[in-house]
Parts: sequence; C-alpha cells; structure tokens
Amino acid sequence: MKEDASLLRTRTEGRCDPEAPIKAELDIMREKAEALGQAGRKVDESLQRLKVLEERIGVLVKEGNRTAEINALIREFNQVRETARQRLHHLIIHREAIGFRRHAHVKKMYSIPLKKQPLSDGEVREDHHP
Repeated sequence: MKEDASLLRTRTEGRCDPEAPIKAELDIMREKAEALGQAGRKVDESLQRLKVLEERIGVLVKEGNRTAEINALIREFNQVRETARQRLHHLIIHREAIGFRRHAHVKKMYSIPLKKQPLSDGEVREDHHP
C-alpha cells in the first residue's frame, strides 16, 4: 500500500512516471483480485458441502436399509455438484477475462467429483461421465 500511495503522490505532484498506475487503475486491479478470490471461495464452499454430503451418505450406507434417505442425499449431492461445476466454470471465465490462459492447475485444485446414481440395490454408484 505504501508503494501505491507513493506512486500516486508522484503522479499528482507533477513528477509523473507514465508507467506508474493511477488510483483508478489500482482500484480496478483491487476489484479484479477481490472478484477472483470470491469466485474461488464459492467453488470451495460447494466442494466443502459435497464432502459433508459424501460423509453423510457413507454413514447411511454403512447403517444399511436407509435407501430413501440415501437417495435424497444423492439428489442433493448431485444438485450441489452441478452448482460446483457451474461455479468452477465461472471462475475459469473470470480468470480468462483477467488474462490468465492456463487453467489445468485450477481444475486439478478444484476437482469436481463424479455424479452419483440413486440406489436400487444398496450400493452408491458414481457415473463415469462428468
């Protein structure tokens, strides 16, 4: 922040470095960074919710004979999964808008689990398609 202020002061005092960012440019950079961080946090929130649902499904499967409850959680899991997938897509779009072109590490970091199929025979199955 001190460096930002000194650059701004230099420009306003007439000793302008044409490469130094002005306050508006700094504000725009700050907003871009904040928006990008918020997009990442939204993906994180969805992935955390998926972990909780996965654990609840696992507990009910171990208890056995709870197919209706498990299937309700599987439907919720798949809905949250779709939200996570959309949020990741928005994060990547946001990154591209800012100028980032490579996203493989982002997709790896925010790995979206496979969609689950409802129970019919007592086992949770995962689709093999994203």
